[in-house]
Amino acid sequence: MSKIDDYFRKIVDRHPRIVSHLIEVFRSEQSNSPQRSICLIQIRLAYLDITGEEFPVKGCTWVQMSFILTVPYVCCYTNATGTFCFYLMEEAQ
Repeated sequence: MSKIDDYFRKIVDRHPRIVSHLIEVFRSEQSNSPQRSICLIQIRLAYLDITGEEFPVKGCTWVQMSFILTVPYVCCYTNATGTFCFYLMEEAQ
């Protein structure tokens, strides 16, 4: 197991609802397509609004992005300026 895996497991152990909170962030922002994607700062701000807590994943952008991509059905791309854009691709019913 890598150090990053251990770190992510500790985050989930300390914040057991983090995945559901992140899904709630995407749904509350209606970020369900590339056209409605949100960037990392928007995710952190919406997480604060929803939970009243700062986004618990600390470190560089790469670490935060990697954690968010562990959430099922979360997609990411970079726009023309290199900003990471995230959205939730809902599971087919």
